[in-house]
This record gives sequence, C-alpha cells and structure tokens, in this order.
Amino acid sequence: AMSLGLFAQIGLISQLFLLLIDHVTQQTAGMAMGVATCSAIFGRFLSSRLLAPGTCRRHVACLSYACQCLGCVVLMFIGTSPALLCAGMILFGVGIGNATSLPPLIAQAEFPRHQVARVVTLIVAIAQGCYAFAPALFGGVRTLFNGPDSDLIALALAASIQAAAILVLISTRPHGKP
Repeated sequence: AMSLGLFAQIGLISQLFLLLIDHVTQQTAGMAMGVATCSAIFGRFLSSRLLAPGTCRRHVACLSYACQCLGCVVLMFIGTSPALLCAGMILFGVGIGNATSLPPLIAQAEFPRHQVARVVTLIVAIAQGCYAFAPALFGGVRTLFNGPDSDLIALALAASIQAAAILVLISTRPHGKP
C-alpha cells in the first residue's frame, strides 16, 4: 500500500505544476502548490490526533489516501470551475506528509518488536524502488495523451492508484503482535 500511495503521490506531484498552469496562471499554480504544502503539515497534525491508543492505524492511512484520491477527483473539474482548485489542493495535500510516516507506524503496531526494524527497512526499500519510476510514468502519460484530456488522465491515474492503496490496506489482514 505504501508503494502504491507514494507512487501516485510522487508521480502526480512531479507533474502537478505543469498540469495546473493549463488552467490557472503560474502565480496561482505556485500558490496552490504552497496550499498543498500547508495542508501536508495540517494532515500530519490531524493524523497524530487520530492515532489514539487502540486506533487501527490502517484506517488512518486509508483516510489519508482517500483524501488524496478525492483531491485528484476534485482537481479534474478545475477546467470548468477554477474555484475547486483550493479544495482539491487542500484534500490532496492533507495526505502528503502521511505517506511516509504512517506505514512504519502500522508496522510498529502489527509486528513483534524484534521484527519492526526489518519490516520498516523492507517497506521503505520496496517503496523507493517503485516510486522512483513514478515521475517517468506520469510524464509519459501526459506526453502520450498530449491534449486536453492529458490532465484528466493523469489525475484519474493518481486517483485510481490511491484507491488501489486503500483496497490493499483493507483487504490484507493485519499481522497480530504475539
């Protein structure tokens, strides 16, 4: 799930400014990217509040991925309603800071203490190996479908991958600590 979530996030972020300037000015696009950054800080804070003892960390991760997925869907409509830009960037941004912090916390809750370091190392290594190719794929998609629909396709791709990350989190059973 971490690999999928980061793949969608990094892939879209690598193209997001260029995607936005198809609909708004460069200055507005830059400010929108700043809104996403501020939202990432807020999202991290919100997640820390949601992670009370006994809370299923997978559910918090699903909520984070769902915010990004919904943000992508909202951004699909900025061509018809630029007012949706702020809402889309806030929703997408809320999950930015959680994509790397929640998976180790999930591992900590689900694996015995002596396995946590190894599990975290593996999930980070696998995720980095996967998301390293995300900018190339998203850039390739926008180039291949060069035209008015390329932005929609990139956003739909990111939303679909985030949805897949949610499905992985809820369809796999947590490892119980002995």
